[in-house]
Amino acid sequence: MNKQAWMKRAAELGLEQFEIYQALASQKEFTWFEQTLDTFVTSKVLGTSLRAIKDGNVATIALEEVDDGKMDEALRALLEQTAIVSSEEAVALTPVREVVALENPHRFEPLSVEQIEAMLQAIEKKALAFDPRIVQVGYLGYEEAKGGREITNSLGVQLADEDAVQYVACTIVALENGEYKDATKVRIVYDAGFDVDAFVREVCEEALGKLGAHSIPSRTCPVVFEKDAMTSLFGAFAGLFSGDMIAKGISPISKDLGKKIFSDQITIFDDPRHTDALSVAAFDDEGFPTRRKTVVDHGVFEQPLYDARSAAKMNVESTGNGFKSGYASPVRVSPMNMWIEPGTEDLDALLARMGDGLVITDLMGLHAGLHFASTQFSLQASGYLVKDGKRGDPVTLITVAGRFLDLMNEVEAVGSDLDWSYKQIASPSILFKQCAISGE
Repeated sequence: MNKQAWMKRAAELGLEQFEIYQALASQKEFTWFEQTLDTFVTSKVLGTSLRAIKDGNVATIALEEVDDGKMDEALRALLEQTAIVSSEEAVALTPVREVVALENPHRFEPLSVEQIEAMLQAIEKKALAFDPRIVQVGYLGYEEAKGGREITNSLGVQLADEDAVQYVACTIVALENGEYKDATKVRIVYDAGFDVDAFVREVCEEALGKLGAHSIPSRTCPVVFEKDAMTSLFGAFAGLFSGDMIAKGISPISKDLGKKIFSDQITIFDDPRHTDALSVAAFDDEGFPTRRKTVVDHGVFEQPLYDARSAAKMNVESTGNGFKSGYASPVRVSPMNMWIEPGTEDLDALLARMGDGLVITDLMGLHAGLHFASTQFSLQASGYLVKDGKRGDPVTLITVAGRFLDLMNEVEAVGSDLDWSYKQIASPSILFKQCAISGE
């Protein structure tokens, strides 16, 4: 694509501002089933999104294939859109801003097909030999993905970056007394030195730990949301901090800037540049530089997240949180590398502090069981009982319910076990003074 030619022609046609956004995604996916490489799929897609502004109206077109010979056709289609579609809000592309270069410290050494097959074969073999109650490897796969994005606009912006990831995913099925339980784990694979034994032990022990699970009588008791469950719940309510939701008055904390909304033990950061996370970004999908923000400081709501549009509504500047979910998608306010600051106590210490109570390890129905405006939640859950500070029987067929804003003011202690792995929103385990549990 001759981008400068497109820029020049867009100006000649009267498009006042013009942007070319491109995203390249390439993937290799392997699946393994019953001692055989089941599938091997490769793909490579270059997607292009064109955005133009004329007379304050914005138009967009997404293309999977770009042909310079069809430049006029695409640009005239944009021109026609700007004459038809009117924008109620002032819209402008991002001018050139200083973007400090960022080096992603995560390095991946690609594995050969033979190394991948050997790794998957070893995982299956070791999992089935781990315990007689492990009866099946339900899913086993490996994926390599690389991505890149480029933003070029008529205001002089020229930005580009790349990203990559390699990971293995496995679902284990355990059987005892006619009862099936499964567990799934996804882990990053940096190179051929991936610890297969540790991975197999982790996923198998989780599946086995669910065997014999039962419901419990309804109660209100101290509860630990284990890090993965807490991350899921926290992520489901990340929209609380969206500048777009706040500008529209939809967020229940729209009028609470500068006020205490959570326990003083809760501090929340958002930082697309945070190199502990797997993916980093020096700029968002609008070309704004990213930066670290303290969203909540010891319980006090300090900083909403903005893209360019929501920032303009609030007469502030974007925080660099305008991201697309795909090249053809519109820009939305999105957290990137948002986390709850960990404490100093590990999970065992949280259990000892709790004494008797319940640990929630899995949450289901996160979309259907939430009411965003009130932050009420009622979710199917599973986990295990805690007696005298020690892990007890596994628990299933329960419902955990409450109001997120209330729950986050019931914090007894924040754990130290923050785990980024492949996440862009993360939380350590948190011990709450009490939570409502419905069971038998």
